[in-house]
Amino acid sequence: MKLHHSITAASGALLLALYTLNTQAEQVRMYDAPPSAEEMGKVLFGGQTNDTPGTMKMRSINFQPKRNERADDFATAERVEAEKTSIGLPIKFAYNSDEILPESLPFLEEVGKMMTMSDFADKRLIIEGHTDAVGSASYNLDLSRRRAQAVRNYLARNYGVSSNRLTTKGLGKSKPLPGRDPFDAVNRRVQFYSAN
Repeated sequence: MKLHHSITAASGALLLALYTLNTQAEQVRMYDAPPSAEEMGKVLFGGQTNDTPGTMKMRSINFQPKRNERADDFATAERVEAEKTSIGLPIKFAYNSDEILPESLPFLEEVGKMMTMSDFADKRLIIEGHTDAVGSASYNLDLSRRRAQAVRNYLARNYGVSSNRLTTKGLGKSKPLPGRDPFDAVNRRVQFYSAN
């Protein structure tokens, strides 16, 4: 009987560790000034890079797994982390609208440049829209979807990025930035992930 409980407890601990590893592996790099196309490409498609001079990183939100005793466990954790790195940009839209405001165009210009660089010409991108917690869940979900789609349309129209390389998702207010008040305006953002 004691052996059964020990096995059950060990299995539960392993499942909890795997769940924690997956939830902690996401890293969101938020910017308050447009990062260069090269930097974004390296972060999204080629691993982490040092910040490019002149780029102001607003905050970097890291959920990193703790080092395990076994080196192969840590290497696996690092691979999971790299797979989930995203860039968050403060793309601004007109109030209650999916109309992109002019002050956001420098951010989108760098994304467009990145997607047309030869190093990244075969890469695919997930565009994820987020809102703050003001308003109903259904309204925010629809608004975030429309805003992600507006970003996709902008990149396709202005940079010739094929729409089959751009996937959109709207998450509404369901995924506020960790440690931030869900009503904080910083949650109104567009995140970009590698889809490769």
